[in-house]
Amino acid sequence: MIDALGRRGNLPAETSTFMGRDEDLAEVGRLLQEESLVTLTGVAGVGKTRLALKAAGELSGGAWLAELSGERNGALLAHTIGAAIGLPEQAARPQGDVLAEHLADRRMLLILDTCEHLLSPCRELVGQILRAAPGVRVLATSRQPLGLPGERVHTVRPLPVTAEDCDAVRLFRDRARAVCPGFEPSDAVVRLCRRLDGVPLALELAAGRLRALTAGELLDHMDDRFSLLAGRGRTGRHRTLRTAVGWSHELCTPEERLLWARLSVFAGTFDAAAAADVCADERLRGVPGLLSRLADKSVLIRHGQRFRMLGMMRDYGREWLRAIDEERAVVRRHREHSLALRRGMRHPGRRVCGDPARRPESSRPHPGPGH
Repeated sequence: MIDALGRRGNLPAETSTFMGRDEDLAEVGRLLQEESLVTLTGVAGVGKTRLALKAAGELSGGAWLAELSGERNGALLAHTIGAAIGLPEQAARPQGDVLAEHLADRRMLLILDTCEHLLSPCRELVGQILRAAPGVRVLATSRQPLGLPGERVHTVRPLPVTAEDCDAVRLFRDRARAVCPGFEPSDAVVRLCRRLDGVPLALELAAGRLRALTAGELLDHMDDRFSLLAGRGRTGRHRTLRTAVGWSHELCTPEERLLWARLSVFAGTFDAAAAADVCADERLRGVPGLLSRLADKSVLIRHGQRFRMLGMMRDYGREWLRAIDEERAVVRRHREHSLALRRGMRHPGRRVCGDPARRPESSRPHPGPGH
């Protein structure tokens, strides 16, 4: 597709080095050759958008980006996408029909970036486009799948942290040299990258703090990572860690938020039985199903039949646990559960809080304390 300006796409120019992700790039490229709809999912700040743009840039043909994070009205979704590809408005007809008709005989890649808050309208519009336009491929980024038949989902994982030459440390070094020329990693940097779970956004924000702090000092302040990693806008999107994680929290239901808060007492992996023992009560039932929903929304990471929560997600949940005055009770239940396991027995789920009628603060619609 070529627009009125003669462009075969509107992808932004790269402003920083793309690090690692060779296997992800190869897999996304393969999926795009085979499937009409590919969705990149993953936790906040993991680099879904950057991977999508890099994968699209390596493909031949036109690639068009529609950035959806600023759009809150699903009824305007087709207008937002149409504007991104240079399609004029036609007030006399539904814009979704105009868009699908315009793309019907095109061959192009359409990137829909940040779909999670518009899942239902995205699902409906993408389905309409793909039915009308067999030559169009859609690459979506979202914290959960769109849920369309034939959708292929690729989960973007944090960068591995293994040694001084791993991708996470190389990314940190590259960004650190922008503020400290000649910077070389140390063992403290490896430990810092590990504490940050290899999440690219967190690594970039931490590297920017080297203007004022050493890597060791950053490590010492990790208990307050949200205040520490409050970066200033390079792009305006998710430039603080709290904003990125808070966006996921805002998209959760009250029950999912409450379980997220209670799960923050688990430092390692856990299974559904452990989560139910520690977290379930008369105000929070159906824990196994809620676990799956939190994993689908990229709050939890699956490991077979077990789950884990990245440090930044756990810290955010712990803030909420304190805010709703449940920390002491849930920590006690977690301790009792751990002791029971050591003794070869498991306590059935019991009440977490003394007043089942009290409405938990985690059911409020805003994203979290200090947000």
